[in-house]
Amino acid sequence: MTCRHPPLMRHRLDSAIRVLCPLIEDRIKARETNRWCEFDLRKELVGCILGSQVRHEMAVAATENLEQAGLLDDSWWRDTRDEEFGIEVFSVLSGQRCDLDYSGGYRFPRARAAQLSQARDVLAKVPLACRLANNQLPRTLRHNLIADISGLGPKQASMFLRNVGRSYDLAILDTHVLHFMDMHDLLSMTQARIGTVVGYERAECVAVDYAGTLGYPVGYLDWAIWATMKAARELGL
Repeated sequence: MTCRHPPLMRHRLDSAIRVLCPLIEDRIKARETNRWCEFDLRKELVGCILGSQVRHEMAVAATENLEQAGLLDDSWWRDTRDEEFGIEVFSVLSGQRCDLDYSGGYRFPRARAAQLSQARDVLAKVPLACRLANNQLPRTLRHNLIADISGLGPKQASMFLRNVGRSYDLAILDTHVLHFMDMHDLLSMTQARIGTVVGYERAECVAVDYAGTLGYPVGYLDWAIWATMKAARELGL
């Protein structure tokens, strides 16, 4: 991988990331006073679950369609074991609804409908606001979310906790970030075995250490890397 990217390219990517990190910091600080209600937390969580193994744009469209269909409303998430919920979610994700803003189907409609139904059953008992209100360490909170909520792996759980402002000390190791780490000889793609929580946390330590050399939390850094690498890929660089 490294031989395909000359030093000048890596330098330009580094420069872009160093410019973005303080901008991301300013953006995060500007919104830290915002209070997240249960609906907003739920929508963010659903977006993170739907964001696994699909393009960002597809996950956003699917989440917006579910919101427009009313399937993120409190009325659907207060009770458990309501089979109609899963049926309605599947109809939205499979593209059967013609009255929504975004047309087309989601990549994994049946699997995600089942996962969201299971997540709804869990959160009806202990809402997200309650889960986030305790003083658990970020990694402990992430472990608990992964264990309790179907469809959440370490990457998606980390993204949720970062996006709602709960922690910026957890890494979101997506393909863009892993590619960047490989390009800079921090961690090769073959070494990055993130399929398990243990493997994920081992790779995460590398990203955390690198972020420390730049003076930013890893939650800022991987956001900057994601934006930079995504743009570079779209430009064919």
